Amino acid sequence: MLPHSYPSQRTPSQGKQILAVLRARGIDARDVTRNRRTGIYEVKFGAPNVTSFNSKGTDSARVWARRILDRFDGVEVVDTYDTVADWRPQQPVLFATVYLRGEPQPKSA
Repeated sequence: MLPHSYPSQRTPSQGKQILAVLRARGIDARDVTRNRRTGIYEVKFGAPNVTSFNSKGTDSARVWARRILDRFDGVEVVDTYDTVADWRPQQPVLFATVYLRGEPQPKSA
């Protein structure tokens, strides 16, 4: 058997670090990934109960983008995208995605 020298703790990816920063300031994102080529972060939000036909969904990506901009400096919203369940009675937003450029720095109170 070969001895391996694995590090005891791996540094979280840039996306996971940004996710922790967002959650610490009350932005309940589901996941954050970073495009290595462009450096743009994809922040994903989702409805709490997607499978429920009567789910109210999540807020739109524009609402989430405004919340991020209100709480952080150093970021620019590049784009937003909503996945809307138009076949459901209330047409809820099931998934919202906000595309960010930059590194979010919490605004001082």
